[in-house]
Amino acid sequence: MASLVPEGAWDTHTHVFDPENWPYPTPRSYTPKAAQISEYPFSTTRCKSIVIVHASVQGSSPAPLVDTLNKQKSMLGVTFRGLATIDVNTITDAELDELHNAGVRGARLHEMAWGHGQQPGGSDIAVKVKKLTDRLARLGWVIGIFCDLDPRIKLVADHFGGTFPGEESSDEFKTFIELIKEKRIYVKVSGFERLYHGHASSMKAIEPIVKAVIEAGPDRIMFGTDWPHTQLGVTRKGKTQEQRHADIEGFRDVDDDGHIKTLREWITDDKVWMDMWVNNPKKVFE
Repeated sequence: MASLVPEGAWDTHTHVFDPENWPYPTPRSYTPKAAQISEYPFSTTRCKSIVIVHASVQGSSPAPLVDTLNKQKSMLGVTFRGLATIDVNTITDAELDELHNAGVRGARLHEMAWGHGQQPGGSDIAVKVKKLTDRLARLGWVIGIFCDLDPRIKLVADHFGGTFPGEESSDEFKTFIELIKEKRIYVKVSGFERLYHGHASSMKAIEPIVKAVIEAGPDRIMFGTDWPHTQLGVTRKGKTQEQRHADIEGFRDVDDDGHIKTLREWITDDKVWMDMWVNNPKKVFE
């Protein structure tokens, strides 16, 4: 399967969990088991440039992410970049510069409650994004949520913008496609099984979504595995806060090989394939 993936490929969406050295804060929505960067499936994806995304359960300190980024020094031939969760109200410009030097290239706002806690509204999220924009624009960093921003900020939508099968005809998806065409956002071609879970046709269920996004912006797409595939929010439905802390969750068995193979069948243009894996993520994360 690795032969399908071009040299210089990037995986733009992964997570690393190291609770022994970096305990999860409380409260949190779930408790994943450990997943070290050394366990990443390099032989499956052939990617040597990896973006590690600060997970929601890791709190607001970027320290665990920086620790992982520093491991690049002992892993020859790989490049790590990071998307951090930061407290924009307390972090200093000097600390932001330190994060940039460590390999951080953006801030992540995870605003999906998934039934745990209160779901923030659009106006609340916009306020957070504006605060981040004011601090991060000088660095040219990534923010993953859309609003009217400084043009130096790059906007990246995870997992096809969270579009599920059947939503490809919605007005919201049409607006999403227009934003891609207008080159206002990048999109991670990632989170496949999160979207098609429960559909008998599996990957086929999201084919219209995938193809519409690729057609709208072949220069705006970036591949991501979403490794190590944390559990779906629905599996935690009804759990108490104590259970969410105590239950150590394993990871889902997801067919990354199959996803890559199917994508190649859908993306027949060699330039688009190369751009998705190599050229587009380089523009955003290098």
